[in-house]
Amino acid sequence: MSTDPVQFYDEGERLPDTLPDSPFPIFKSWFDQAWDERITPNTNAMTISTLHEDGFPDSRIVLCKEIEPDAGNIVFYTNYNGAKGRQLAESPFASVVFHWDQYERQVRIRGRVTHATEAESDRYFASRRLESRLGAWISDQSQPIESRQALLDKAAEVIAGLGLDTAALMNGEDVVVPRPPHWGGFRIHAQSVELWAGGVGRVHDRARWVRDLSESGDGFVAGSWSSTRLQP
Repeated sequence: MSTDPVQFYDEGERLPDTLPDSPFPIFKSWFDQAWDERITPNTNAMTISTLHEDGFPDSRIVLCKEIEPDAGNIVFYTNYNGAKGRQLAESPFASVVFHWDQYERQVRIRGRVTHATEAESDRYFASRRLESRLGAWISDQSQPIESRQALLDKAAEVIAGLGLDTAALMNGEDVVVPRPPHWGGFRIHAQSVELWAGGVGRVHDRARWVRDLSESGDGFVAGSWSSTRLQP
């Protein structure tokens, strides 16, 4: 038996003693493990917070669809006319949190936000389930509606208005649905990333990386990451 009275605090997963130059390889490995093992139905879920016009933060769950380790970015897709789309147009900054409770891991990212390219949005939209592609046309996201039945009635009207082959739809066949102009991707260019690994007695392992971003055309030029280990 160890005579070191703090030995039990060093059990479990730890970040490297020498922190890597970038947090993204560790983040990506955590994400990939959760995805491969399907620990929850939506292992790519993240909480994203944007700024409401009243000054309060707004938070909701969205799905991360791509991680770009070399660039230090993440991508998600949504309705540009919904609340978060409008808020990001007004204040293009976001904070996101991934939490994989089963592994006692958490990732926090803050950064600048730009639109994904039209080609990226087209490509991802075409990969979605038929119901989801139709849903992007049906829903005026975040806008009021008088009842669930009214929403279903609207769905029927929108599907008819798209001029789709309803017989094919009823037979369960896939049909081509164009991407709505109000729907597409957002890219979060990380400026800070915090990795957190759970520890015994709440003595967790925690570190933060930060970098500068300089505007360049439609995107940013990123500086080098600097890292700091944090007390839990």
